[in-house]
Amino acid sequence: MAAASSGLISGTLEHLRRPLVRNIKEGQRVLVLSDTEHDPRVWQAIMTILADIGADATLCLFPRRPADYYDPPAAVCEAMMKSDVNILVSSTGMLHCAASLRSMEAGIPSICLDGGMQLEWLQSGAITDDMKQIAVRKHYVGKRVFGEDAKMCRVTSKHGTDFTYSVENKIWIPPLPSDSFDPYKIINFQKDENRPAGKLYYYLYPTGEFNVAPTEGTGNGKLVIDLTMHHLGRLSSPIELTVKDGRVTDIEGGSDARILRDFLATYGDDNAYMCPAEASVGVNAKAVIRGIQREDKNIMGTLHFGLGTNVDVGGSIMSKIHMDGVILEPTLYVDGVKRIDNGRILVPIESETH
Repeated sequence: MAAASSGLISGTLEHLRRPLVRNIKEGQRVLVLSDTEHDPRVWQAIMTILADIGADATLCLFPRRPADYYDPPAAVCEAMMKSDVNILVSSTGMLHCAASLRSMEAGIPSICLDGGMQLEWLQSGAITDDMKQIAVRKHYVGKRVFGEDAKMCRVTSKHGTDFTYSVENKIWIPPLPSDSFDPYKIINFQKDENRPAGKLYYYLYPTGEFNVAPTEGTGNGKLVIDLTMHHLGRLSSPIELTVKDGRVTDIEGGSDARILRDFLATYGDDNAYMCPAEASVGVNAKAVIRGIQREDKNIMGTLHFGLGTNVDVGGSIMSKIHMDGVILEPTLYVDGVKRIDNGRILVPIESETH
């Protein structure tokens, strides 16, 4: 995505400020990571906020990485291990790259808004939703859309998706937020969300997805991605993936399908074709179509399916890359019961009684 290199910083930056002022203290060493294709106004605004806080902030600016999950330059990787907080503002996804995983494992949190968010998009849409209510919805999606005893899912769509996969022993229901819940604090996912996801320690925004890592090797059928996909952005035509026993065997469609085939061949590895590495539900009521993953996969009632790495959402696959593809209006059956109908969630997820 081309950087919006000109243009004034205008409007409220309140939504951008909140996670920074909640998690960063005066004098802390903060590393801001960005690349030359990202909207520079975002990192400029972040550096200004960090100056207001009194943090000891450093900006690392480097060429765009070739793919999501690729590390920044080696010198930046080293610096990440000497920081108190790392802020990821890259145009590619870096939250789950090896360097970020190492730093989180060492107890150094990441604050992440990578993926190419422009400054205007940080003042409207998904970032403006009630973050505590997102936590409520995640609990009830786990409890009511799936349930701890869920075994088999089937997804269909108007574009031709007909896809099945197992979620047996894979549904982890995050707790309801307490009265003292701070929706802008950095999250320890194993402790705070009851999710077996290693030592993930970060705050992600915009956000709003209920994560599921299906049983590896169980995906079968046709999976048609129709909205947005990592690296490709907003799709000009649907991409049809043929999946057999958890592995993509064919990729068909128009120009976007060709780009995906070439991308996987160039930047992927054997595990990049594993599918679904992830099968997650969007639960953000304010998210809108932006044409980038950071926002689109959070749209209420969408499903997004991942290729490649899934150790970060409770699976066991490690790959050089991870790519999510979004279905805008999926229909989801859980053990034969329809739970989502063309993007409309059929069970109450806002409260216990709603």
